Amino acid sequence: MRTIKERERLELDIEISSKMTKKPQKIDDFLAMSHLVQESAKEMEQLNHTLLESEQRYKSLFEHNPDMIYSMDMNGYITSVNPALIETLGFSETDMLQAHALHFVCKKDHKRVVEHFRLAIHDKPQTFVTSIKKKDGSEIVCSITNIPIVVNQAVVGVYGISKNITWQKNAEKKIERLAFHDSLTGLPNRSLFEKRLRELVAENQLTKNKLAVMFIDIDHFKIINESLGHHIGDVVLKHVSKQLRQTIKRDDLLCRFAGDVFTLILPTLDKLGEVIDTANRITEVLNMPIYLDGQEYTVSTSIGISIYPDDSLDAKILIKNADIALHKAKEKGRGKREFFTGEMNAFTLERLKLEGYLRKAIQKREFQPYFQPQLCMKTERIIGFEALIRWNHPELGLVSPMQFVPLAEEIGLIDDIGRFILFESCKQLKHWHDEGAHHLSISVNVSGRQFQRLSFVYEVKEALQTTGIPAECLHLELTESTMIQNVQYSMSIMQELRELGVRLSIDDFGTGYSSLSYLKDFPVDSLKIDQSFIRHLSDDFFNSSDAAIIKAIIMMCEGLSLTTVAEGVETYEQLKLLQEYGCHHAQGYIISKPMPADEAAMFLRECYKNSTSL
Repeated sequence: MRTIKERERLELDIEISSKMTKKPQKIDDFLAMSHLVQESAKEMEQLNHTLLESEQRYKSLFEHNPDMIYSMDMNGYITSVNPALIETLGFSETDMLQAHALHFVCKKDHKRVVEHFRLAIHDKPQTFVTSIKKKDGSEIVCSITNIPIVVNQAVVGVYGISKNITWQKNAEKKIERLAFHDSLTGLPNRSLFEKRLRELVAENQLTKNKLAVMFIDIDHFKIINESLGHHIGDVVLKHVSKQLRQTIKRDDLLCRFAGDVFTLILPTLDKLGEVIDTANRITEVLNMPIYLDGQEYTVSTSIGISIYPDDSLDAKILIKNADIALHKAKEKGRGKREFFTGEMNAFTLERLKLEGYLRKAIQKREFQPYFQPQLCMKTERIIGFEALIRWNHPELGLVSPMQFVPLAEEIGLIDDIGRFILFESCKQLKHWHDEGAHHLSISVNVSGRQFQRLSFVYEVKEALQTTGIPAECLHLELTESTMIQNVQYSMSIMQELRELGVRLSIDDFGTGYSSLSYLKDFPVDSLKIDQSFIRHLSDDFFNSSDAAIIKAIIMMCEGLSLTTVAEGVETYEQLKLLQEYGCHHAQGYIISKPMPADEAAMFLRECYKNSTSL
């Protein structure tokens, strides 16, 4: 028998032997486990690196973003802000963290902003515009986007991304004001007047209320302009507009319709006596003397009135009837007021008479092109002329284009007149070219009706072929309103004209729609700055906003590679300022008034005698 020790030794050998036989399997398992641990460590390291990089990217986007970014918890309290927000609003980070977001929102917008926040925390991103308060008490307009913060498929807060759009809103207001307000008086212009009258007529058709349209004209204003100068005339217009504003009621709409004519809408009338009382107050206040430079001036006014619905149910006819009543008041000796009556339609007999004369004017060759020279600001040479139509009637004398052009458009004669001035201008330019002035160009105004006619491009082509002038020497001037009546059609016609080689210009820029969004798309070569912006550049009534507008237009044209032409330049100081601003060409009385062809030829010969044009 073995002893106990022998048995223990034998068992130990057996155990060692057993372990030795299993050793290879255990090593493999150990090595596999070791490899797995190493791979897991690498993956963890890579994951940490990715998380760190992601965190740095987020921090960079948050910290360096020019937009204002912040986060809010589910109750609207701010939990983080970026430097752009701190810099823009002027608050410190401590001031903003844990403050409620509504603390920085203008009170009038609270309800709307809360609703946008509520929708955002329900996983619906929101974009809206609101006013934000800065630390100094001022406000800025911001476009804000609220984005829900989602963690583990649950919304835990909201990100806010804000852009300061104050400049954009101010620019939009300024452009809208230019389009619908008179630059001199600040009153609504004709476009806004007609728009508002149409709206009121539609409203009153439902309420059955009456309204009145009044035309208010300053008597003998033309004499003031011609004897005292346009700058005094402008002062008088500003004075009249100020007096009228102080006289009318809050709900009445006062506008500057055109020139020295103001219009007034009394939107609700209980009795006719209200119109008479208003007219009497206007007459009385405008009869008070005006003192300018120690001199006393007085003005009187004529007033024409039409009533809705008594005189018409149509806004256009109400305007026409008030205008007829105004002319009737003037016929009675000025300083009078007249209500429209059916008998006043006899006034149209005079118009029919003028229409009869107009229809025969082309046959009798009573129309004549006048030419106003255009000066190159850089070379100080005359580089072309603008052709202007004049009507010299044997009985009426020289009839203003302001009188016959609208009538010609209305009765369909503007096509014939436009064709006449186009061909005559091209013939005259050809004559000047033949005499050696090959550098000259001619600018011809194109009416809206003429431009929209299908045969217009063929007429231009015919004029070029008939006269033989180079196409690039013919400049066609189009108004903004003409071009945007039918944008796609206008662009196609303009493209056809450009393919002929003709140059295109936008006339009277800034007085119509100022369609900046279309300007970059229209194939135009030049832009004419309206004389209303030029008028006060150098006199005692210099308006810095006019200068700013002119500079902005010139700068914009440089960016669009457009030539700028300033019209209505009357003083040497205006000419020099425009030259400093970088305007390319100018025309106006300081250079020369419009002239018949023979006088224009003499003017050119005088220019050639000198080294410069002036």
